[in-house]
Amino acid sequence: MTEINIKGGRRLKGETDVSGAKNAVLPQIAALVGMKGEGVIYNCPDIADVKTSVEIIRNLGGNAGLEEGRLYADLRNIDKFEIPAGPGGKMRSAITFCGGLLGRFGEVVFSEPGGCVLGARPIDIHLNGFKVLGAEVKYEGERIRVRGKLKGSKIKLKYPSVGATQNLIIAACFAEGETVLKNPSLEPETVDLINFLNACGGEIKVRDGCIYIKGEKDLRPKPYRVMADRIEAGTFLFAAAMTGGGISLRGITRKNMGVVWNVLEGCGCELKEEKKVLSLKAPERLKAAKEITVRPYPGFPTDLQPQLTAMLSVAEGRSIINETVFEGRNKHIGQLLKMGADITEEKGFIINGVKSLKGAEVTAFDLRGCAALCLGALGAEGESRIKNAGYIFRGYENFEEKIKDLGGEISILKLNRV
Repeated sequence: MTEINIKGGRRLKGETDVSGAKNAVLPQIAALVGMKGEGVIYNCPDIADVKTSVEIIRNLGGNAGLEEGRLYADLRNIDKFEIPAGPGGKMRSAITFCGGLLGRFGEVVFSEPGGCVLGARPIDIHLNGFKVLGAEVKYEGERIRVRGKLKGSKIKLKYPSVGATQNLIIAACFAEGETVLKNPSLEPETVDLINFLNACGGEIKVRDGCIYIKGEKDLRPKPYRVMADRIEAGTFLFAAAMTGGGISLRGITRKNMGVVWNVLEGCGCELKEEKKVLSLKAPERLKAAKEITVRPYPGFPTDLQPQLTAMLSVAEGRSIINETVFEGRNKHIGQLLKMGADITEEKGFIINGVKSLKGAEVTAFDLRGCAALCLGALGAEGESRIKNAGYIFRGYENFEEKIKDLGGEISILKLNRV
């Protein structure tokens, strides 16, 4: 168990770097297993989920490692197509290894993916897509086997699932003929995956809201630098805003932030961008955000909803957040209430801003919820203890060091990063 202690009431100030994007690098690592040769991904964050991906590659017969932001993978000796249940059960994105293994072997065996419990997260969109590409899906107890020669086709996703879109893009690179994905996810991280695959020899285009993939490609790994993490950047911007501080983030742009920039401005923050440095200055008291609906890109990202909820809990006035992506992404609400927040759950989260939160002992239940509780603690009066906080290392590189660099008072107890 990991616990985080935070003494609140300090304004976050200063500069820090934004790490590589978790949600972009994980599908890129997964795509490597369909390729032959040796690959390098730069700006790779040192987080638990990357280490789990490295473990999966090693279990498949390959070799991989991460050192100082450089992920190296030797894929020449991969000889297995079964994703191990152990590491595969640690994170949701393990299922994205299916596309590359299907392309390499024409077969993959895996279990229902693990990761944060955020309510119903069915994998039927992945499986139905594989079926349309010509694969056969069989349930064998707790394992699922997908097998078959893939052929390009037109696939209309019933929902723009990020993971399914990425999985099917990877698989389609190896299919016979062209695949067209309709109603896909076009998140920046998906676009970064497309850019990565094209750099490795793929032929993928985005046109009129659809993704076109020409298959039968002999993909070979090429050095690639993963994009900056807009979710990490948003987390730190919200933290600075709710503590009344002012910070600068290196390596991120306004374009990366999308609608998040507009939300912060609407709450009274001053933002500016100069040479890939994004700066924020918070007002003495944030304004309410009125009503925000969480939607797939270009809407407000679900991975920043808990952190936004924490920030708005101290904004003047009433805010409403409608979470439409994960119905189970609400476990942070009860914990914020322990800190004195005034939030009710009806059709959405109705947040009546209080002047200040109070330090308390709270428990984290998922990655982004844990980040939200850290934000609440940073903006609270007194000391907070966040239990079950190991989630934070799944998505944030050097989280505690960066908070300290910005003037926050944070310490880790019973640290276990794996």
